[in-house]
Amino acid sequence: MPDKPLEIALNMTAKDLYDANPEYKAFQEADAQPMGVTFQGYDFPTNNMGKVIFHYSDGSFNIDQVVTILAMDKVTSEQRGLNKITVDFFFDKTDNGISDADAYQKMMFFFKELQDKGWTYAHSNSAPRLTAKDSFTFATTDEGSELYLDYSYPLTFKEWMQLNDLQLWRLIYGTEIYMNIRINRQSDPETGNRHYLISLDIFDELELIRQIIPNNYDESLTKEYSKLYGGLPEARLFFETKAIKMGLKIQQNQPDYTLPLVLKETGIDTSKFVSIDPYKITYKEFMKRSESGEDMTPYYENQPTAKPEITSQARGHCLAEQPCPKSGYWFTLAKADSRAYFKQDDTMPDYPNNNWGEVIWQFEGKKG
Repeated sequence: MPDKPLEIALNMTAKDLYDANPEYKAFQEADAQPMGVTFQGYDFPTNNMGKVIFHYSDGSFNIDQVVTILAMDKVTSEQRGLNKITVDFFFDKTDNGISDADAYQKMMFFFKELQDKGWTYAHSNSAPRLTAKDSFTFATTDEGSELYLDYSYPLTFKEWMQLNDLQLWRLIYGTEIYMNIRINRQSDPETGNRHYLISLDIFDELELIRQIIPNNYDESLTKEYSKLYGGLPEARLFFETKAIKMGLKIQQNQPDYTLPLVLKETGIDTSKFVSIDPYKITYKEFMKRSESGEDMTPYYENQPTAKPEITSQARGHCLAEQPCPKSGYWFTLAKADSRAYFKQDDTMPDYPNNNWGEVIWQFEGKKG
């Protein structure tokens, strides 16, 4: 393995990637896919794992024991930069594995490094507004969700062991880079050795929006996003209703962040997102009243002049494990080829441990 770490950065081209790392040519991999996509990257054997430096606008961090680097190259796009990079690495250096205590120390050290460098929790518009401590309770309770654990919360070792074996953390740097960190904690059935595979999905705002929008969109990604925006308040209400039942306090002054591309191209400032007040109405009651045609404007926070249309958009959405509000064809971004017909009052399916997050079904129409 070369002494020089492999250097990568978001939105570099495949050519830039390979030209910057000629020492690693023997480990290069490229896999052409349908729809004009080629996955570029590197593949390392577990007995000879690589070292990586990831560069971003004004900083960098190092990763050791890397086994794969996978970058999506949209070869049909004029913007040929690699705007999504996945890095998989192990905490352990050998087949003997690593103790849970050592893995915990390594992850806490990595989190502290990222915090010191300005990475923060990526609090999406559909996420419940909780303190970092309460986000742990929400993530480890059956009625909650592991998708909204604030990585800045200083876990104890006991709490570390309570986490889902496929725990996910969502981070953001400024308004330009997003990173999902997922652990895959496993035990070897033959030896009992513990292994921790860590996956970093690093991507930009355009890729974030692309993950939200269905494949068969008609307008620009940002305009398509604006069509879905009206359904996000009820998604947040769904989770905040659950949090209140757990005895957790909703942080109604917790800020949201701006999506610069969305703001520039649609005028929607996501940092000024208007939530539904979870202390005025529950998710179930909100859905029942809005479906009956009631003006739900009074239930929105700090929105005395909100227009009733804000809720009319929401009627075309339904969360997983909730009754279908109207018969017709529905789809969800959480699963490919999910489009299906549901009758009113059917229970909408859930897809846990998906890469998208909360499963929100969207109404397409009554005809196929």
